[in-house]
Amino acid sequence: MNRVLLHILIFTLFTYIVLAVPLAQTEVPQDDEDDDWDEDESSEADDDGRIYKNPRNSPSSECPRDEEQATILGQKCLRKCSSDEDCKSKKKKCLCDGVCGMSCIKPDRECPELAQPSLGQVTLTGRHFGQRASYSCPHGYHVVGLQSRLCQADGNWAGAEPACKQNIYCLKPPKIEHARNSALPDQETFDLDSTVQYHCHNGYVTNGFPRAKCLAIDGQASWYGPDIQCEPRSCGQPPDPANGWHSGECYTFGCKITYNCGTGYELVGKHERTCQSDGSWTPKELPTCVSNNDTNSTDTKLSL
Repeated sequence: MNRVLLHILIFTLFTYIVLAVPLAQTEVPQDDEDDDWDEDESSEADDDGRIYKNPRNSPSSECPRDEEQATILGQKCLRKCSSDEDCKSKKKKCLCDGVCGMSCIKPDRECPELAQPSLGQVTLTGRHFGQRASYSCPHGYHVVGLQSRLCQADGNWAGAEPACKQNIYCLKPPKIEHARNSALPDQETFDLDSTVQYHCHNGYVTNGFPRAKCLAIDGQASWYGPDIQCEPRSCGQPPDPANGWHSGECYTFGCKITYNCGTGYELVGKHERTCQSDGSWTPKELPTCVSNNDTNSTDTKLSL
């Protein structure tokens, strides 16, 4: 009798386990976590080659994407887009994110709380994307640094916290032709010992010292540096086709040359080549000069 009861108990326990486990597995799933902004990291490397869902839409000319400048400024760019349809999550919108251009952004993402500075005060319009933190100083002091900081799509406030100083500070760093620097465009004042790094534009080579530093000498603050020149990259003198020559003596980035053939020869191929930013000529193929007799004989064969 005891043995029968034991078998019944084991069978009942087994039945409960078999029925209970599938029920636990078939619980209603929670909303997927596609609203996490880090979802875009895995596809970031493929952004440059991705095809927009709506071929009529192209990256905005009013809000262009400049990832090189974003890297210089330390800003993380999210997935690029041309419309809301390009974003994985329905909670994201295709909005302008400064130098990162049109990006898939979660509008209600918050930037961190900002503590009140030891001197002066900070006033926030809010902590969501696109809202600002504005700094002010007491009478007799100036805001040195960014007077207003923007909440970016990566969840960080732009730039660093400014400080209230009395008189000695630097204004905007010097401009260098064909170069950009690491200072935020909105920043008007810079504290002593601030440094700015310069980078030549694509297609130009940096020669010299690329940094500037704010220093005070005899009570006057000024930028010292940079000492650079941004020179266009050279493609080198291109070869000439047999029985032909090229016109133009500029062989650096952006320059163009044209090809010509001698008397009795006809140019086959592109007559113009351009020096590109990577130091190569385009098109890569060199045109050829073909004898008119050869072209005439070919035409005769074709007519036959």
